[in-house]
Amino acid sequence: MPAPFTPHTSQTDYRTGDLKLARTAVLADLGRYLQVPFDSLVNCVGAVPSQQVLEQIRDHLIESEILIDDKNGLRWTEFTPPAQSKASEEKTFQPLGRIISAILAQVQNHGMSFSSNQNQTPLSQRNNTFRPDAYLVRDDKQTAPRTHWFDIAVPFEFKKERNTETLRDDEQKIIWSLHNIMREDPCRRFAFGLTIEDTQLRLWLSNRAFVAATKPINFFENIDRVISLFYALGSASASATMKGLGWDPTVERVHNGEEIQYKFTVGDEVFTTTRELATYGADSMVGRGTRVYEATDAKGKKVAIKDSWREVERQSEGEILENILASCAEKLKAEELADAKRHFVGVRLWEDVIIDDTRDETLDPMVTEEHDRTWEWVSIDLNPILSARLHLPSTGDVPDSGRLSAFLPTQLGIVRRHETGIPRRVHVRTVFKDVGVVVKDVTSLADNLKCLSGGLKALYYLHKAGWVHRDFSIGNVIWVGDIGKLGDFEYAKKIDSNTSHDVRTGTMPFMALEVESQGYYFLPPLDPLPFDTDLPIDPPFRMNFLHDIESVWWTFTWIFFYHTDTNTAKAPADHSFDVHSQWTQFQLAFPGAIGQISRRDFFTLIRHLQSSCKDVLSKTCFDVCCHIPHFAKALQDGYRKVEANYPELALDNTLLEDMHGRAAEFLRDAQERAMDIKLSPLPDLLKQKRSRPESESSPLENRGKRPRHG
Repeated sequence: MPAPFTPHTSQTDYRTGDLKLARTAVLADLGRYLQVPFDSLVNCVGAVPSQQVLEQIRDHLIESEILIDDKNGLRWTEFTPPAQSKASEEKTFQPLGRIISAILAQVQNHGMSFSSNQNQTPLSQRNNTFRPDAYLVRDDKQTAPRTHWFDIAVPFEFKKERNTETLRDDEQKIIWSLHNIMREDPCRRFAFGLTIEDTQLRLWLSNRAFVAATKPINFFENIDRVISLFYALGSASASATMKGLGWDPTVERVHNGEEIQYKFTVGDEVFTTTRELATYGADSMVGRGTRVYEATDAKGKKVAIKDSWREVERQSEGEILENILASCAEKLKAEELADAKRHFVGVRLWEDVIIDDTRDETLDPMVTEEHDRTWEWVSIDLNPILSARLHLPSTGDVPDSGRLSAFLPTQLGIVRRHETGIPRRVHVRTVFKDVGVVVKDVTSLADNLKCLSGGLKALYYLHKAGWVHRDFSIGNVIWVGDIGKLGDFEYAKKIDSNTSHDVRTGTMPFMALEVESQGYYFLPPLDPLPFDTDLPIDPPFRMNFLHDIESVWWTFTWIFFYHTDTNTAKAPADHSFDVHSQWTQFQLAFPGAIGQISRRDFFTLIRHLQSSCKDVLSKTCFDVCCHIPHFAKALQDGYRKVEANYPELALDNTLLEDMHGRAAEFLRDAQERAMDIKLSPLPDLLKQKRSRPESESSPLENRGKRPRHG
């Protein structure tokens, strides 16, 4: 498993609305794409023409004067190599539309058409002002006064020249278009795209496991392959559901006045969404792509529905929770089992998405290729990225760890490496009985802490039943009614000292330090060894219940360092509180990337931690959370006790009871001190205090200007 980090798409730069910064965030998260043989990906698209049909199409194109076949060979009538053209890029590629339309016309019941409207930006739910060079659009939406991103089947990017700069620019732009399709539309399972630089054409694919691009073919020398490509795309669009081009036939978009709702099919039931609960998981191109909605069933009963993509080798969350409850029934007393069920988010049903009687999995572009099975990863070059115009902000809110620029990896260039397999994911839906608000969105501090205490109580029962959660965070504890419940059990596993090495799992800002480093921090010093004696070999690192409790500590601490109280926020004249100092300390404590010394020091240096809490937090907040250092000290004492006789680990029920009891006491004490305090996020306060440079124009001053392409 790759090292985790806070996704750049969850940070400030992605959400500012600046297209350049947002695109950089997407590319930095993605990092690489698969390069595969051209024919292997085309065969995944749809039915390619037989040799007989191919010859018939070729003859028809000659009769239609799309193709010429003479002593100079077979060639396009109007379309010449773009680099030789002196016309504008738009005019140079105009004949391409006629070629594509003529090929699509040979596919019976094809469901899309070519469009190259250069003067109109597609409509977007996410205020996306990017405009592709062209696209294939659904025929049933062709008469709409304006195209929506919902209806773009295949986006295109063109360049007259082929060089390092044009290749990079087209890559970045097509990836952004594919990203926007996948984040914008819950009805899309995957999406295809096309890039052409001079004579070279590549087909692209985006799904939740990877982004892939084919090796290029020459548009002018490989005419039969060009015909096969657009015939396959037309074939994929021939069904009413357009499922061959990535639309999901088990999801329906409906309009309720101005509001958009979705009908999700799970098993034999249909659930209609009423509002978004958390959809920012879809902002990362590769990953679980999680979207969570409040919804109602056919009888109007309220539920929460989660649509996501899990690794193909993992169990579904519903199965894992079922196994956890079985362990609880075996190891807990009856009253404890009842209380455990109160503190676990309840699952009503779950099912892998089924399409055409087959489990919906991400494509394997190599499965149909018998001969050329060569594929490789290509790293994305992040520099330069064009366009710096400000745009309207997108929606969504997740923990912010600062600006992207602080965490960009070293420029990767075009570096290739072979791996043993292509990632695979399975599409799954889970329906929960409980509908609530995640702890990060609870603004009452007392309720926030009570919710966190409920999540800790769920951990207690989980640990007592012999499991660890491995992903406790501000997004996985839910405030339901008047109780905090623990959710997101996708990475939970049994505590088993005989299992193999634990992989690093969890949400980066809330991950225990030992889990982050995959090693034990609090070991006793080694006794002196003779010079020629080998050091002992460390056994595999394994997570234990202390690591989950440390994640509770990080969550507890995040609440106070990411917020201040509303009274302080409303008192700009109060010079005793410096929002910038607190924000700086927050970024040091929650840097959003692994291996940061500032994060380790924040937890381990108790006296410095105490000073930080006292110096940067408002007095109101510090009075509530003054035991943050004591909580950290208790955890460190626990680690030292566990690791005192390493490689033997002293994990017993006495320590479990003691550590949970102390953690619960710290949260309970803070909750009693919180009274009626309301929380205000620091980013909101920073926006208010930010002075605008004279050279910076406001959105109103830019209104009416046409958005730049790219």
